[in-house]
This record gives sequence, C-alpha cells and structure tokens, in this order.
Amino acid sequence: MDSLTHETEIKIFKYLLEIGCCINCCLRLVSVHNPEYYENPIEASKKLKYVEESYKISEESPCIACLGILQETGKHQVLEEITRVILLEGNDSPTFTCALSVPMSLTLREKFLDISIRENLDLPPNDLEHLFLRIESIKDVWKIQMLPRIEAKISKTSITGNSPSPFLIDISLIHDCDESDYDYLLKKCDPNYHERRNRNIKYSRNNIKKVLSTIDKNKFAEFFAIPPAKPTRPIQLEKISCSHAGVFIGGRYNKLSRELSQTPWFINGEKKMESSVQDLLCGPLIEATRADSLKFLSSGREDVDVRTINSGRPFAVELINPRRTTIPEDEMKMISEKINSSTELVQITSNLKFLDAEHLKTLKDGENKKSKFYRALCVVNNKSKIEALNLEKLAEMRHVKIIQKTPVRVLHRRPLAARVRMLYRMRGRRLTNKEAEELKKNTPDILLDNLFILDFKTQAGTYVKEFVHGDFGRTKPSLGDLLGVDVDIAALDVTGINLHWP
Repeated sequence: MDSLTHETEIKIFKYLLEIGCCINCCLRLVSVHNPEYYENPIEASKKLKYVEESYKISEESPCIACLGILQETGKHQVLEEITRVILLEGNDSPTFTCALSVPMSLTLREKFLDISIRENLDLPPNDLEHLFLRIESIKDVWKIQMLPRIEAKISKTSITGNSPSPFLIDISLIHDCDESDYDYLLKKCDPNYHERRNRNIKYSRNNIKKVLSTIDKNKFAEFFAIPPAKPTRPIQLEKISCSHAGVFIGGRYNKLSRELSQTPWFINGEKKMESSVQDLLCGPLIEATRADSLKFLSSGREDVDVRTINSGRPFAVELINPRRTTIPEDEMKMISEKINSSTELVQITSNLKFLDAEHLKTLKDGENKKSKFYRALCVVNNKSKIEALNLEKLAEMRHVKIIQKTPVRVLHRRPLAARVRMLYRMRGRRLTNKEAEELKKNTPDILLDNLFILDFKTQAGTYVKEFVHGDFGRTKPSLGDLLGVDVDIAALDVTGINLHWP
C-alpha cells in the first residue's frame, strides 16, 4: 500500500480542519488528487465522509497552511485584479498561461503540520510512513479552481503543460511574515547560515527544502509552535504582470544614403548620427503592435557609407512584449507605405509579414552562407595606367580564392584571423554617360577620368572594400593585384543578397 487508509484520512482531515486549515488544504494534505473534487470541495468532502452533511464553510481566519491563497476572499481579490490588469493591457492573444509565485514559508508550514499530526494523532506506522508523501500542491489546486474563472472573466483560453501560451500572466503573492518565518528557521537550524549571509548568498526555495529535510522534529519543537499559529493577516497580492513572447516582422529594405548607420550609433554614450535604418523602419512597427521595445536583425549589415539598392537587404524586427500580435495584410501594406512616405533615406522593397522560427534560421544562415552582389566605384591613381587597363580580363576570372586578414578598421573589435573567401565572378567597365553626369552632379570636384565600375558576386562575409584596395597587403590577392595597378574604392553599393526572403 502506498497511500493512507481511508480511516486515517478522515482522522487527519478533521484534525486539520479543527486547528485552522481551510477545506482545500485539508483535501490536498490527505493527498486528494482528483481535480473534480476541488471544483466543489465541500461536496467532495461530504462524499468522502470527511465532514458531516451539515458542514458549512467558515473563513473567519486565514488558513494556517495556505495563508488564505485557497480561500474565497483571497481568490476573489486576485481574480478582480487580473481582470483589471488584462483589460488595461489590451493584449489580443486568444490564449494565456498563468504562473503563480507563493511565499516560501508555505513549505515550512507544511513541515509544521506534518510534525503536528505525528505528535498529536495516534496513527498506524504504515500510515505514518505515507503521511504527506504525495500531497497536492497549493499551486495545482489554485489553478484547478481559478483558471476557469479567469477564462470566463477575460475571454481567453488557458493553456498548461509543455507548450505554454505566448501570453503569460504572472501572479506574485506575498505574506508579511514570510521572510521572518524562514529566516528564523535558517538562523537556528542551518550551520551555514552566517557564512551565506556574510557572502550575501540568498536562499532559494530548494535551499530551504534541503534544510527542512535535515532537521528532526525535536529540533523544530525547540524553536517553533507546533502546530503553526494562526496568521493575523491573510496573503497579499504583490503584483500581476503580463508579458507576451516576442513576435517577428520582416521584409527587405533599401538604404539610399551614404550617411546613415544601420542601427543607432553611440560612442562613449553619445549618439553620433541623428538617425539610423533601425529608427526609420521600426517606429511604425512599434506603434502598430504596441510593443515595449525591439531588436533589429538583418542578413549582414552595410557600412554607414554603403548603400543597399535593387531588391534590398533582408531584415527582421523582434517586437518585445507586443499587445497586438495579428495585423491584417492590408494594414501591413499601409505600414510599409507610411515608412516609405516618411523618409527618402530608407525604403521598404517587399511586403512586410510575420515570421516564424524557420524564417529566422534562414536569416541567420544567410549572414555567412549566401552569396552577395556588389557594385564598386573604383579609382586608379595614375591616369596613364587606367588607359592601359584591361578590365575585360576580369570577366574571365571565376571562383577566385582570396585570403583576408582581419581588416585594420575592425581590429579593435574583432580577433586577428585569416579568412578564406571566394569571389565567384567579376565584371569591370567604364562609367556610362548617365552615370558620369549623375556623379558629377552630386560630387562636382570628382575627377572622372580615373574611375571605373566593378560589379561582382562574392561569398557572404567577404570584406569587400579591402578586396578592392588591398588593406596594406592584408588581402591577397586584391583587385589591384589582379589588374596590376594601384586601386582604391570611391563608393560601394550592395546590389543583391541571394536569399529567399521573406
């Protein structure tokens, strides 16, 4: 037999009721596990012959076991506050998962009750062996009784188990004597108490349980009232907080400015640029989802002075604790239009959409595994050399392997290493008349005679600027090595990122 006899259950139940336990705690402390019994604990207790048919519940004092958590007054207070908070939060999730935090001294009180039963009731040895062996937890009983009520109040479905809802309602309950109760226990009964206090090491619930398991009942009787005294005040609601797991929205963008960082740029706490790609793209998304904050993700990143054009760079925004988690397609289009009409520096080039885990894996893998396309405006310092330059031979070069040491410009934040990268193909040409006119218009002092265009496809992770100018010989071979001239870079565009997205 691995449970109490029914006669013993009745005896323990009546004793617990007499010394001040609520009817829910009486049931759980005699190891009643059937959830249906907690839906109507009075009728269940009568059915199990624990109480007389004439029994009526009384809640004049807080329960000595749960401190009022499982009593109607405490549950009503929590229910009303949950309803208020959820309505104020306005989260559109159809489901929720509930987490409950209770005072640590409840474990201590259950230990007191265990000792009290052993000392005051004449129970058979076999029943004593199984006493409090598999009691139902306060949290489980609370959820059995409260979750249906919460569902009805907030019109959301509760989800429990291993696949929780993304919307979490976190309830924290406290008692004014909680810390003093277990602190006194630890001070008197834990030999490591003073060392832990001196080192400012806090006790966890598991630490307290471990100390409880090592103390015999005689030691308890020296310092604590057995059974525990009736509390003068019930449990109190400390706080109810709500949070929703982050959602991701993604698309592609073009960066059309050479004076714009991808994310806010700070040096020594000072913002170096007025705005960023992140600022310009994400404001309307924060507003639409009513999120607390965000994280900006992209498939690689361009330098401040590099544009991204054509189909655009794949990006995603993680919206932290959003209140709105579903947005219709037509509203998504309106958000894109709002972003594009608010700035000429950044433009959305694809439909925005919600993303799942597989999308994010694709984005992450794309940083280093996909190929990318660039267009570089290159300059040859010697005019006579550019006139003899054979750009056509670049088109004949395929799958050129280069070795790049960490560039000088990023050595302060990246370790020194030699990376092997692949240039899949290249094409060099002189500027068209239209390109020359546009360049002259925007940069009147520029000398056009020594310029040429290089279009090329590379492995992701290639330091493109360094391939062009060689980085003091740290990239081998460089474009200058391949052409036999000294080449520098005047401007760079990202023209394509080979990623199926979104």
